[in-house]
Amino acid sequence: MDADQPPSPAPSLYPRPPSPSSLLRDVSNFKTPKRPQQTTNYHSPCPEKFFTASKLTPKSTYSHSLHRRGPPSAMSKSKTKTKTTAARRLKLLELEQSQSAYKSHLRKEQSLKTLSKSLTVWLNFLLQNPKSCGCCSNRTDFDNTAGPALVIGKGKREGGEVVTWRSPKRQRDNWWRGGGNEIIENEAGFLDSKYLKLNNSLKDVCSFYDLKQRMRVYLSLTCCKEIFDVMSQVTKNIDEGRLRMKSHCPIVTDVGMKEKAISVLMCYNPTWLRIGLHIIFGGDSLLSNGDINSDQEMSFLKMMIEKQFFAHAGLAKTYAYNKNVEGLYKPGYYEILGNIILKRFLLLVLVLDRAKSKSSLPLKYGIDGVDGGSPLLFLLQSNIKTSSQVILDFLSSDVMHGEGNLIAHLVIVGYKVSYKQCPLVDYEFKVTNLFVDLQDGVRLCRITQLLLQDSSILTKMVVPSDTRKKNLTNCGIALQYLRQAGLKLYDQDGTEIIEDDVANGDKELVLSLLWNMFVHLQLPLLINKSIFEEEICKISETMELEQLNSVDSTSLDLLLNWIQVICKKYDFGIDNFSSLVDGKAIWCLLDFYFRKELCCSCFSKDDTRGEESIMSATDYHDAFHNFILSQKLTKLLGNFPEVLQMSDILEYNGACSDQSVVILLVFLASQLMVKKNMDQLNFHKLLGCNCKSSERRRFKYQSMFSKFWSITRSKKKRITVLKML
Repeated sequence: MDADQPPSPAPSLYPRPPSPSSLLRDVSNFKTPKRPQQTTNYHSPCPEKFFTASKLTPKSTYSHSLHRRGPPSAMSKSKTKTKTTAARRLKLLELEQSQSAYKSHLRKEQSLKTLSKSLTVWLNFLLQNPKSCGCCSNRTDFDNTAGPALVIGKGKREGGEVVTWRSPKRQRDNWWRGGGNEIIENEAGFLDSKYLKLNNSLKDVCSFYDLKQRMRVYLSLTCCKEIFDVMSQVTKNIDEGRLRMKSHCPIVTDVGMKEKAISVLMCYNPTWLRIGLHIIFGGDSLLSNGDINSDQEMSFLKMMIEKQFFAHAGLAKTYAYNKNVEGLYKPGYYEILGNIILKRFLLLVLVLDRAKSKSSLPLKYGIDGVDGGSPLLFLLQSNIKTSSQVILDFLSSDVMHGEGNLIAHLVIVGYKVSYKQCPLVDYEFKVTNLFVDLQDGVRLCRITQLLLQDSSILTKMVVPSDTRKKNLTNCGIALQYLRQAGLKLYDQDGTEIIEDDVANGDKELVLSLLWNMFVHLQLPLLINKSIFEEEICKISETMELEQLNSVDSTSLDLLLNWIQVICKKYDFGIDNFSSLVDGKAIWCLLDFYFRKELCCSCFSKDDTRGEESIMSATDYHDAFHNFILSQKLTKLLGNFPEVLQMSDILEYNGACSDQSVVILLVFLASQLMVKKNMDQLNFHKLLGCNCKSSERRRFKYQSMFSKFWSITRSKKKRITVLKML
């Protein structure tokens, strides 16, 4: 490089625009040359401005262009202004539409949420109290002739509750008097030579005469003879050594096996286990009416099994080396003790198997232990559900001597047990998550069975339903029965409801299905149309029965007419069920049916009734009244489901679903029609309506509301702390 030549400047971050002469040397711009910059001979008085983040806009180029074009015309100005106004209005319209759609969607979600809670309350009330919902199963064609102790009702299964076991002594006295339908046969038939051998074989197990007397309390004469015939063959094989335990009796000497054997026996329902032990050992105190599921009672049963079932006091004294030293016995003691325990166990299992089989309710008539029958033989949490499994777990290969298939050996000698606890009786029908719990179809089939009073659906169900194919099968069976009953399986938009919708947990379609079931199946069971028509005519005093007695009139229409004629007396109009969400109509309803004479001069007179009238329902339009009204319903009517949740009423300042209010109104109407305990109820006193001052009454409402709100906040705080832990 030449020394006289100045150094080249550093490259700039912002390159300068090329000069006009350089355009000819730029090959890339050869075809599309840029327009050369026009130079002006004057200097702008305003400094040159560039576009920045400031709010000022460069004016140089724009101002010159306007100057060249001239001033805009009036028409262009009006067009621009019109477009701007139209664009602004369009944006406002879109904003209003979005807000309206969002609010509509939010209201719909709130209504569906409230309706799902109300339907959940109704379903649980139906599953737990079917009689209160008008579901009385008709099983008059099933008669139980097993024995006097196992007959429920008047010789036939009528109810849905399992009766409490009566005292064996009282049952025995009734039976010997000939109260049963079975012909009393000659009791001396038990004393022939065939049963004398059994008597000798069972002398170390129990008293044969006492055994016969105690068995007759729970079993028929024919069943008792069948058991004695079977035990005669079993005891013969045990005495001859063809069926025996190991010589050292590990079920007694081995602590682990002993604990396992006790746990197997404790799988029985305590009610049945007490009956079995009572039949073998006697003692009416075993059949106490106390809490049999308490820890104290369970410990007592375990101790009795350990001290009496697995021991024999007389045998221990006979084979003891030293009566003062426990645990040292002569040879042969454990072998004989094993035979005694084996006879006791096989007799216990056989008696309980026959007693439960004869007293259980067949599935075609309902669920055993729920719709009738006798208590469950095995506990719900137990893994053992069959009598055969009890034998296999108790008499395992580690206990028995030389046994391969013990059940097959017992069948050969005539010992057969057949009871198997149905999986449906172990099913928990309580609904916690509505859309998830109905997916398997089991609860839906049970609800359908109760509402249609048709137990044949239970025989077609698949339980347990642990696959999607089984879920679809159960849902399809339930929908088939509903379709045959005349129920329209469509929602309000006309979409058909199929089994996939229920199995998938589609919220809107499932709620539509349940709502249709409530309106068309549950509502007629709770509301008698003839009684309702007479009540409406009696209240209106002008409407005739022929006006209501129309073919097209449904139970839902009668319900609306009923509440309308009542609210009309309070000058409160009801157009449809949507008018019930504020609670005023329900207040009028309760005031009409629970009217009491009040000594308050501020209330207006009702000349037609000749009583002091309550204040108009229109005065109570705030959330306080609705809150107190919803709180008092359960106390007022006793066995009444809390359809409207307190939290929802507080959150939405009233009910946000008219369908939930209809459910509440239906249950309320079913109680008011029969007028139960009307004299004992004073609704106005409960709500503080006898206060002379409206301010005092409102202060009472506010104090009750603040008290409830403090309790609610404390509960939420405790729940939050527990979740954090």
